[in-house]
Amino acid sequence: MKSSKEEIILEVIKERRSIRSYTDEKVSREMLMKILEAGQWAPTPSNVQSWRFIVVQGAEQFRTLKALSPGFPREATTAIVVCSDQRRTRSFGETLSPILAAEEVAMAVQNMLLMAHSLNLGSCAVASFSEAGIKELLELTNGISPILLVALGFPNEHPIAPQRENLSQITSWERYQEV
Repeated sequence: MKSSKEEIILEVIKERRSIRSYTDEKVSREMLMKILEAGQWAPTPSNVQSWRFIVVQGAEQFRTLKALSPGFPREATTAIVVCSDQRRTRSFGETLSPILAAEEVAMAVQNMLLMAHSLNLGSCAVASFSEAGIKELLELTNGISPILLVALGFPNEHPIAPQRENLSQITSWERYQEV
């Protein structure tokens, strides 16, 4: 019997884990294109589409990227640096622009992580990096800012699901209520 869309989607969401140990097998361009396309189809405020994706796989470039990012899994074989073209978000104003850029990138990254998992790849979103160092390494022009890194590779581990709070402990109906 076929599973319904909602069952399949929930299963992929529940199975996905942040992977920090990888084999040395390389991620193919075909797989990367599917992951990038998943990111491209994420929600975007006012259809601004400010995200910019930079794939890093070259040995020297990758080694430097890892040195600039203490939280990046050392064994990963590929990185996608997800940036925001803040020239496209300026219309939201100084206060809202960085918030919306971060939200937009986060939604794209979540899509990428789920697609990577569906391709049997491991992935991990990384926020700990030197922004100035990444900008210099990737020769980012003014207005293009790195927001998140996505580590990718073939997993060398399969962590168990972390405990989640019961929905009744985190959900209110109609108005907020302390549980």
